[in-house]
Amino acid sequence: MSEVCMHISDMTRAPTPLNSTIDTRIAAAPGHYVWTPSDFLDLGGRDAVDKALQRRVGQGGLRRIDRGLYDRPSMNALTRRPSAPDPKAVIDAVARRDQLRLLVDGMTAANDLGFTNAVPAKIVVHTDARLRPIQLGQMTIAFKPTAASKLTWAGRPAMRLVQALHWLRDTHGQGDSYQDTARRVAAILADPRHGSAIRADLAKSFAALPAWMQDLLRPHLNDHLLQPATGPLARDVGAPA
Repeated sequence: MSEVCMHISDMTRAPTPLNSTIDTRIAAAPGHYVWTPSDFLDLGGRDAVDKALQRRVGQGGLRRIDRGLYDRPSMNALTRRPSAPDPKAVIDAVARRDQLRLLVDGMTAANDLGFTNAVPAKIVVHTDARLRPIQLGQMTIAFKPTAASKLTWAGRPAMRLVQALHWLRDTHGQGDSYQDTARRVAAILADPRHGSAIRADLAKSFAALPAWMQDLLRPHLNDHLLQPATGPLARDVGAPA
């Protein structure tokens, strides 16, 4: 009887296909990636996935950031303290977790894309749902209920570029920094990894951009634009939230 019990106990401790596949998937992702249970539902049922993730939190392999949000903890080399989760990865994970359209604020987008070194103390994310704020160390992600009509670019490849350009114009106008902005835009749209998707997305809704942004972007979109955007839509739709 004791041998049978020991055999059953060994089986419960042995890695299962679900556990090993979850570990493989986590190990293959970038270190800053943030996971949700829905990222693993192709591997098993929700209860089994939840238990597997909770087990990894208990073992120290994962960190629970918020409800249904997990990342791999890391240490800051300078402070020797745990590093805060990556805000961009957290926002992307919230969108997957809750199946929402999320639109980041302009300053955050500008920082993400290298237009500014200014780091916001609070990231404002526009959405058509009500969510609790998420605290990441000294930074807060606040979710602002926003009309669906203001979420044209939410979750799209060009979202951050459009939001950043709106913020730059509101903050700096078109003074001496315009040429620097134009050069940075050119570099973003020429990026071999993401540039093509951003250009195609901009062309898809080119008429929704204000005229000044169309003028800035048009030279980089000639291969994607079928015809110039005209009419009131070019000026009245797509303003920042």
